[in-house]
Amino acid sequence: MSESSPMNIDTPSLTPEDIKNQANEQYKLGNYVEAVKLYTQAIEGAPKMATYYNNRAAALVMLKKYKDAANDCRMATELDPENVKAYLRGGKCHLNMGHLEEAARQYTCALQVDPSNIQAQREYNNLQHVYNYINQANTFISNNQWGLARNSLGRAISFVDSDQLPIKWRTMQAECALGEKNYSEASRIVNSLVRMDSQNPDALYLRARVFYSQGDNQKTVAHCTEALRCDPDFSKARDLLKKARAVERQKEEGNNAFKANELDEAYAAYTAALEIDPDNAHMNSRLYSNRAAVLQKQKKFKEALVDCDKAIELDNEFLKAYSRRAGCYMETEQFEEAVRDYKKLTEAESSNREYHNLHRKAELELKKSLRKDYYKILGVEKSASEVEIKKAYRKLALQYHPDKNAGDETAEARFKEVGEAYAILSDPEKKSRFDSGVDLEGGMGGMGGGFPGGANVDVNDIFAQMFGGGGMGGMGGMGGGFPQSGFGHGGHSHGGGRRGHPSGFNFHFG
Repeated sequence: MSESSPMNIDTPSLTPEDIKNQANEQYKLGNYVEAVKLYTQAIEGAPKMATYYNNRAAALVMLKKYKDAANDCRMATELDPENVKAYLRGGKCHLNMGHLEEAARQYTCALQVDPSNIQAQREYNNLQHVYNYINQANTFISNNQWGLARNSLGRAISFVDSDQLPIKWRTMQAECALGEKNYSEASRIVNSLVRMDSQNPDALYLRARVFYSQGDNQKTVAHCTEALRCDPDFSKARDLLKKARAVERQKEEGNNAFKANELDEAYAAYTAALEIDPDNAHMNSRLYSNRAAVLQKQKKFKEALVDCDKAIELDNEFLKAYSRRAGCYMETEQFEEAVRDYKKLTEAESSNREYHNLHRKAELELKKSLRKDYYKILGVEKSASEVEIKKAYRKLALQYHPDKNAGDETAEARFKEVGEAYAILSDPEKKSRFDSGVDLEGGMGGMGGGFPGGANVDVNDIFAQMFGGGGMGGMGGMGGGFPQSGFGHGGHSHGGGRRGHPSGFNFHFG
C-alpha cells in the first residue's frame, strides 16, 4: 500500500479478517464512512461471517442509517441466531424507526438467548415506556387534548434519536402544533416532511391543513388535490378540499355583495360561510369581522359589536377587528372602550398615523362625555336647530322655575342646569367650542359648567330675556303667575329684571 493511498486495500495479501481489523480501527477513529466501506469489502470476501454484518451495522448506526443497519442485523442473526449484540442493535434500529413491534421482537430474541442480559432488560423496559407514551399521545390526539399529546410524544421521543424521528411521529408533532394553533411550528415540521418526500400524501394533507388554518383556501385546495392524486382514497384530504372550496365560495359571494352594497345578501353569505366549519378559528374570525362591517354599514352597531367580539375571541391579534370594534364603540358613545381598542392598535402599529389620530379623537370624545351633556339636559339631539333648542329651554324653564316649585331643591337644581345649558347652546361661539371640545385642552370647566373667558351669565337674566319679564307673574299665559313667591325661599324681595339670591341663582359662566 503506497503512502499516498493508505486506504487502498486491493493488495491480494489482505484477508477479509485483515480488512475487518482495518475497518475496526477506522471505526475507533470515528471515520464511520470509511469503516462502512471496509466492512463491505470484508463481507464481499466472506459473506457468511455474521460479525462483519454486525460491525457494519454499528458503523451505520453511527451514521444514523437505521434502515440499512437493521438489515445488516437481520443478516447477522440469520447467520448466527445466538448473536445477542445483533438482536440488541436491531432492536435499537427499529425503535428509532418507530417500528415498536419489531423492536420488541428483537429484544425478546435477545432475552431468550441470554435471559440475564442487563442491557437487553433495560432496553426492553425502555421500549415499554415508549409504547405507553405513544398510546397516550394517540388517545390525547383523538380527544383534541393537544398539549397533553405533545407532552406524551415528547417523552417517547426522549428515548430515540430526535434528529431522525419516524415520519409517523413527525406527523403527530405537526398535528399537535396545529391543534395548539402554533402554525409556525406546524409549518416547520410539515415543510421538512414534504422535503423528505414530496409525494407523501400525509405530508401534503398536513401542509393543506396549515394553509387552511391560516385562511389560505386556494393553497389548501392545491395541496389537497395533490394529496388525492397521490392517494385517491384519502378521505380526510377529500373532506378538507370540500370545506375549503365551500368556505371560499361563500366568502367571495359575501365580498362581492358587500362591494355592490347588497348588504342583506352579503350578511347571508357570510353567515352561510360561518356555518361550514365552526372549528376554523382563523377564517371564522375574518368572517365575523366581515359580517360586522355589513352590520356597521346598516347602522346596527350593537349587533356589529357582538360580531367584533367573536372575531377577537377567535384571534386576539386580528387588528382589523379591533379597529372595527373601536369604530362601533364610537358610534354607540362607548368612548372609554374605544380609547382602549385604539390604544392597542397604536401599540401594535406605532407608525400608523391613522390609528394615532383616531386614538386622539376617542380620547377627546371621552373627555367630552365626562362633562355635562347640555344636549341631554335640554332633551335635544346634537343636530338640533336654534329654534328647537329655544323651544326645549322654554318648556323646561317653565317646568322647573322655583316660583312653581317652592322648596323643591331638585327642581331648583334642574332650573339652574337648564339655564346653564341654554346659555351655552344658544351662543354660537360657545356652542361651537363645546361641540368641538377645544376648551377641554385648556381645562374647560365642563365638569362644573364653566368656559374660561366666557361672559358672566345669570340664569335669571336668561329666563327674563326669554320670557320678557322679571318673575313668573310677568309671563303671559300663566294666569297671573305667582305674585307672592319670588324665586324661592324666605320671602326674598322681587326686584326688577335681575335678582340676587343667596341660594345660588346668580350663575356665572366664566
